[in-house]
Amino acid sequence: MPHRLLENELSYWSREDLGNLCHLLGINTSSSVEDIIQSFKWHYHSKARAKAASVSTNALNSILSKVSSKSYETVSDESLRDMPSYEELIDGACKHVKAYEQDATLAQRELHLSQAIIIAALQRMSPKERCNFFDSQVDTPELVPQAGIKSASLTGAASTIAILGAAQASGIGVYMASTTALGFLTHAVGVTLPFAFYTGMTSTIAFVIGPVGWLSAGIWGAWQLTEPKWKKLIPALIYIIAINSRMRLSCPS
Repeated sequence: MPHRLLENELSYWSREDLGNLCHLLGINTSSSVEDIIQSFKWHYHSKARAKAASVSTNALNSILSKVSSKSYETVSDESLRDMPSYEELIDGACKHVKAYEQDATLAQRELHLSQAIIIAALQRMSPKERCNFFDSQVDTPELVPQAGIKSASLTGAASTIAILGAAQASGIGVYMASTTALGFLTHAVGVTLPFAFYTGMTSTIAFVIGPVGWLSAGIWGAWQLTEPKWKKLIPALIYIIAINSRMRLSCPS
């Protein structure tokens, strides 16, 4: 099966959802899909390393062309680095947070990545904060319509952990997990998305985790931040998972 292209994942997104993704990537919120794809590419690869490689390659080719009759084409930074597929980005993120399983499907890896963020956050909470997270009430009748989901079996008030379990059974598990994970990640680094996204789940998270930024050292200290730039890439990938899950649930085939 061919790899899924990143642009295919963004094909039917609204301008607001694309704007939020741009914000997470650190580019202008009105950037095009092509600009978004290029941002992913150069967060995944090192622009500086690609530049150094092209300079050294072109210098060597220049020398070789002078001592032989063969001509060499000039290589660009772009030509030395391919755009990673969506699967490669998800697999790389899973490996970075130690949630990669060789035989898992792409959908399972999306869920594993989201769950890894939640687990890391819970591990770094105090016992009291964990109790609050598990026991806090979520208004599910409000949450489901806000998510744009037309049908679900979730009714009545439930604790945060209970709704995550119920979500698995009702088919919205990856949406709930990724939305929860995004809530943790954006609060961890003090990011507020410019366009409406959050549902009752992330409102509960905001209440439970308290002041913005308390998770930042805890979550990201656990995963060494080397290239690729996972501090930008992982929240952006979690956002893609959440939006595409919401869209699939809103328009069931």
